[in-house]
Amino acid sequence: MKMGRQLLLFMIVIIVMGGCGNVITEDQLIGGTWLLTNGYEDGEIGGDPVCPPFDGGLEFIDEENVYVIDQEKEFVYRLRESDEGMELEFYNPNGEIDFYKITMENENGFGLNGSGMIKTLNCFFEREE
Repeated sequence: MKMGRQLLLFMIVIIVMGGCGNVITEDQLIGGTWLLTNGYEDGEIGGDPVCPPFDGGLEFIDEENVYVIDQEKEFVYRLRESDEGMELEFYNPNGEIDFYKITMENENGFGLNGSGMIKTLNCFFEREE
């Protein structure tokens, strides 16, 4: 019976630790310019990107503001955990909110996938220091 409890505890610890590794913080995004380099679909880097609002790249200024190069303006952003992973929310000055699923592949690369009405959006960004 004792071995069964230990195994159960071990499995719970592994599940919890695995879930913690997927959390993305603002600090991971701040610094450098994030340039669009590829598409990003089903967790795979490659293909043609479909990323019209961000074709020119992004610059995360601080923990609340991101500069969208093509639009030449700042947006407020927020990272949050959802049932489907991490989400990046953009708050447009006109009151609109856009939601994207964000996946950090490494410290200098992340993928964005659209959700809601913009599900076709798929892009992979790499940091240029």
